[in-house]
Amino acid sequence: MSEIDVRHTQPDEYRTAAATFGAALMFPPPTDEQWADRAATWDETVTYSAWRGTECVGHAGYFTFDTVVPGGARLGTAGVTRVGVRTTARRNGVATRLLRALVDQAVADGLVLASLRASEATIYSRFGFGVAGNYASVKIEPHRARPVRGAASGGTFRMLTSDEVLGVVGPLYERFGLRRPGMVTRPAALGSRYFEGAVKGTESEYVVVHTNADGVDDGYVHYSTKWVDGPVAGSYGSGTVHEVIGADDATELALWRFVLDVDLVKEWKSDERPVDDLIQQAVRDCRSYTVVELDDEQWLRLVDVDAALTARAYNPVEGSVVVEVSDPWVPANNGRWRVAGNGAQRDDAATPDLSAPIEAVSAAYLGGHPWWQLAGTGDVTAHDPNAIARADALFVSTPAPFCGSFF
Repeated sequence: MSEIDVRHTQPDEYRTAAATFGAALMFPPPTDEQWADRAATWDETVTYSAWRGTECVGHAGYFTFDTVVPGGARLGTAGVTRVGVRTTARRNGVATRLLRALVDQAVADGLVLASLRASEATIYSRFGFGVAGNYASVKIEPHRARPVRGAASGGTFRMLTSDEVLGVVGPLYERFGLRRPGMVTRPAALGSRYFEGAVKGTESEYVVVHTNADGVDDGYVHYSTKWVDGPVAGSYGSGTVHEVIGADDATELALWRFVLDVDLVKEWKSDERPVDDLIQQAVRDCRSYTVVELDDEQWLRLVDVDAALTARAYNPVEGSVVVEVSDPWVPANNGRWRVAGNGAQRDDAATPDLSAPIEAVSAAYLGGHPWWQLAGTGDVTAHDPNAIARADALFVSTPAPFCGSFF
């Protein structure tokens, strides 16, 4: 069997690599029309591929964007995407080599974090990634949910035309879409993809902007509607809320109030909502909001532990905790950090309270995965049992981390 070479993908190889990645995820090769739409996103990525002679057998890449961390700092992030290995090349360490190349490149690029969405939950912990945030898929019965409490009053709404969408929502997202830890800035090509249906007008997909009482645009809701054939009672309207972005909680609730008042829709769904979704508490009947599924959303890896730990804010609690980190891929990440309410600093001479591999520290980093769970499952070693409670008090984030951007 020929040796497999892992290297940067050249621009004239992008489409071949795209077909390889697609095949690994059981998708057909892109058509000419599909490739015309997708090619621009490849120009925005760092991309590595694996080759056996002239055959592409694997691919992995990353977008570059910022992730918001507790306290509001934005950290440079490798948004890992398009990871796939052909079945004919599996069990040859191809995925490991591709991910190692990406992490090494992220270090060289000065990035602090790497982030991904996982097709399977058993793959990425061995590469140093941990589940840092979850999401809920939900459905809402509007007739039981109304009225919505806490919504801003005095504002107005307008529906954007297809040619207005990208020019309006991009700036609004940049201003108001980064209020939670875990949320990310959006490269232009990704932003275009999220609103493709509303821009092309091929679906019943809409973007509605909220303007506050002072006449300033301060949020938007992106949603779609369709008719569903009922088994007995005939057709009914069904809607999907893709995203709700507002300057504050009251604005987001005003946008939800608008959606829940749309005529003819008897059921709303949303595939990805925060686990501590405010609208669940704002509806009249809490049982009108049903969680259909809870799942892992954001897998995170600290590429630069020192930069990551010192950049985020911690809760103002008494005491500190010394975390010893081990990372087989990035030597600079091996060390000890003292974390307290006033910040974190490297302290390799300190006695560790907790010892954690990079995937466990990464899971706990955004404050959504508690240290007590990591210790309870043996992923973290607690040299001082009391340190677990201190670590949780220091790291926990309110609101919970949530990304909301698929990449």
